[in-house]
Amino acid sequence: MAKAGKEHTIMKRRSIGVMVLLFLVTFGIYPIIWTIKFQMELKAKTGDGFGGLGHFLMLIFGFGIYALYWQYAAGKRLAKQGVEDHSVLYLILSLLAFGWLNPFLMQSQANKIAE
Repeated sequence: MAKAGKEHTIMKRRSIGVMVLLFLVTFGIYPIIWTIKFQMELKAKTGDGFGGLGHFLMLIFGFGIYALYWQYAAGKRLAKQGVEDHSVLYLILSLLAFGWLNPFLMQSQANKIAE
C-alpha cells in the first residue's frame, strides 16, 4: 500500500519567475527553503534520500560535498520519474560555480512531471 501512496504524490509545480524573484528578495533564504521542500517532495515520490530535517543537517554539516552529491542524485531521481536525465549537467554547473542555476533547472524538470 505504501507504494501506491508514492505513485499519487506529485511534485509541486512552481513558477520559475516567482522563484527567481524570491531568490533575490529573500537574500538567499528561499533557496534553502526550496531545497528542503524539493527534497521532501523527491523523498515522498521516490523513497530515496533523507527527509527534510536530515537533508538540511547534511547540507550544513556536509561541507559542500553533500550539496554536490545531492544535486547529482536529485537529477537521477527526477530522471526516474520520466524526464530527461540532467544529473551530470547539475554536477558540472556546481563544480564551475554555476550551481545557483540548478534549482531553476530542477524545478523546470519537476514542472514537467507535475503536468
